[in-house]
Amino acid sequence: MSGFAVRTHIRVHLSPLGTTAHWWPLLALLSLVGCAGPLTLESHPTPLERFQPTVTVAPVWYQQPQSRADEWEGSSVIVVDDKQLFIAHPRGRVRALDSECGCRLWDVNTEAALTGAIGSGDGHLLLGTQKGEVLALSSQDGSLQWRSQLSSEVMGSPQVSQGVIVARTNDGKIFGLDAQDGTRLWVYETIVPSLSLRGVGDPLIVGDKVFAGFSNGKVAALSTSNGKLQWEKVIAVAKGRSELERLVDVDAGLAYRDDILYAVAFQGRLIALDANSGRNLWTREFSAHSGVVLDDQQLYLSDDDGQVFALDRRTGATLWRQNKLLRRKISAPAMQDGKVVVGDYEGYLHWLSPENGSFVARRRVDDVAVAQSPRVLNNILYSVSHRGAISALRMEMQ
Repeated sequence: MSGFAVRTHIRVHLSPLGTTAHWWPLLALLSLVGCAGPLTLESHPTPLERFQPTVTVAPVWYQQPQSRADEWEGSSVIVVDDKQLFIAHPRGRVRALDSECGCRLWDVNTEAALTGAIGSGDGHLLLGTQKGEVLALSSQDGSLQWRSQLSSEVMGSPQVSQGVIVARTNDGKIFGLDAQDGTRLWVYETIVPSLSLRGVGDPLIVGDKVFAGFSNGKVAALSTSNGKLQWEKVIAVAKGRSELERLVDVDAGLAYRDDILYAVAFQGRLIALDANSGRNLWTREFSAHSGVVLDDQQLYLSDDDGQVFALDRRTGATLWRQNKLLRRKISAPAMQDGKVVVGDYEGYLHWLSPENGSFVARRRVDDVAVAQSPRVLNNILYSVSHRGAISALRMEMQ
């Protein structure tokens, strides 16, 4: 189990089928891993090295955090839609800001325990709750349009296409809802392993297909209109003797371009699939639980150890690897003006060259983690820290 210590920040989900007594030895192991022997040496984050910036990152606007980071479990999350930015607090507060100036447009309290599953489209802001609801607010004024009860905690950010809202729950189900009133149109169900990572990947809608990865190591394509299975592919097979070694969740965000779907599993593989048939185009061993981002030629992603990779989209071959952010709990990458951006646990944003992975800029936006992948709209990057500080940044060449 090489590299086990550096993965102890991953939260796991225990199936209701197991009892507390049954899982207690495993939970004790999770708390002790990395506390003795050579594993301790692997637990220290890599110190940041100095470099000469080649681009300037300038602030556009900044919003102070609204609460202390230790007041809740989880962190605020943002989504950007057209000219609006929405930020949702786990305790139920939701704000809409003008993306150009950070000016507040509206502020509501849903009085719901939110999970961080947030999406937008068709005039709605969509929120998932711990009690298994999807709330649809008006993106114009925050008023509640409807609420729909699903089967369990809503973890994947709801997506909208062609009048259908697709939402994922933590019990392995995907729901199709009518965007007008939240009526259930269809449901697709998979079997969830007894032990899995906490959370699920966001569904990805492309045309008439919904793509999703599951805790059992599979990726599936469904019909957006009726939820029927189009194809299914195993991208990771559980191996090892312990439950931890057998985790193969496909929780990382999927990516699509030119009829090719890219997916990666925790302790599994990175795979490129024909989006129409599910045919395997290339595969390589890889482990990640955060998403993939693409440009015309390359694929970028962060592995579980904190390394950032650029791969050839056509073959999966490694083009470069940046290993100077090891164990810094970096976010999934984003793209801003052709540069690769990741956040880390100390509140830094790092911009990397797409040609060789070298650092081209760095900026600290808070003194707590930036765990959510930054959002980019019209070449303005928006990041939110664990306690809810929002930064809007523009890149300028020196």
